Amino acid sequence: MLTLFGVIAVFICTIDQHLLNSFIVLPKNISHLPIMVEYFIDQEKYFYLILLHFYAITCVGGNVILAIGTLLLTYFQHICGIFKIAGYRIEHAININIRQNITPKNEILMNEGIICAIDIHRQAMKLSKHLMSIFEVMMFCLIIVGVSCLTLNLFQVSFLFRIVM
Repeated sequence: MLTLFGVIAVFICTIDQHLLNSFIVLPKNISHLPIMVEYFIDQEKYFYLILLHFYAITCVGGNVILAIGTLLLTYFQHICGIFKIAGYRIEHAININIRQNITPKNEILMNEGIICAIDIHRQAMKLSKHLMSIFEVMMFCLIIVGVSCLTLNLFQVSFLFRIVM
C-alpha cells in the first residue's frame, strides 16, 4: 500500500506539472518549475529534456525516500515480532503438564525454555538499540543540513533586503 501510494503521488505530481506546462500557454522556460535549477545550455531549445530530467529526479528521489521508509518500517515490524516470540516463549516455558509433575528433568526443560526466551529478548533489545542509534545519527545529520540550509537562505534573504533598501 505504501509503494502504491508513493507511485500514485509521484504520478499525480508529474501529470500536474505536465498539464501546467502544456495547457497553460507559457513560454518554454525553467521559471515555472517548482525547483530552481541552472543549466549551462539553451533552456528554451532543450526545455523538454530539462523537464524529463526534472521528472527523473523526482521519480528517483521519491522511490529512494519510499524505500528507506519501507525498510525502516519493516525493521520495526521485525523487532516487534521478535519481542512477541520472546513473550510467547516466556509464557509457555512453564507448561501446565510440567507444573503438575515437577521432576528434575522437567525443571531443566523449564529453565532451558526460560533461558532461550531471555536470550531472544536480549537479541531483540540489542537490535532495537542498534536501529535507534542509526536512526539518531540520520536525524542528527538531517537536522544539521536543515538548519544550515535555513541559515543560508535567511542570509540570502537579508542580503537581498540590503540591496533593495
